[in-house]
Amino acid sequence: QASVLDFMGFAQKGGAVLSFVRIARTADLLNQVRIDTQQADVMLACDLVVGASADALGTVSPTRTQVLANAHELPTAAFVRDPDATLHTPALLAKMRHAVGGAAERLATVDAQGVAQTLLGDTLPANIVMLGACWQRGLVPVSEAALMRAIELNGVAVAANRAAFALGRLAAAAPEALARMSGGALSPATS
Repeated sequence: QASVLDFMGFAQKGGAVLSFVRIARTADLLNQVRIDTQQADVMLACDLVVGASADALGTVSPTRTQVLANAHELPTAAFVRDPDATLHTPALLAKMRHAVGGAAERLATVDAQGVAQTLLGDTLPANIVMLGACWQRGLVPVSEAALMRAIELNGVAVAANRAAFALGRLAAAAPEALARMSGGALSPATS
């Protein structure tokens, strides 16, 4: 059973989205949709800016939450006004690291856009790369077969999404193999 609550930014397409997703064996265990303060088991930060926001970090427990963050900088509106703008990626990751109590083992990163662009020729499946990496790390309590079936039922870019999921798994399990597959275009350190 699952419940989802999405908070969308100003833009319906391309705007920031913060989603609370609950997964349970039975519906009676889904007593509320919103994730309370410091109650998240996992934060999948597909966008660093959203992942480091007060709303997202408020759900992170310094003693139990696992964070997987997309280390790729996604341009914000500031980049329109200032082409030299920076997202300050190290500072955003530092905020996430602080939220998990400084525990380096509970914060991992993947360059999902880099993986998707380099190996699939498109950044669109980057979030599925993130899902695959998250699943490989044991952070998604759903079977691989169920996830593959969901991709199939969605009916959009099924082959590309299955490949993206597999690449995300590889990014988490064997980043050095992913770097070799990319001919050195991807660094094992950021995969």
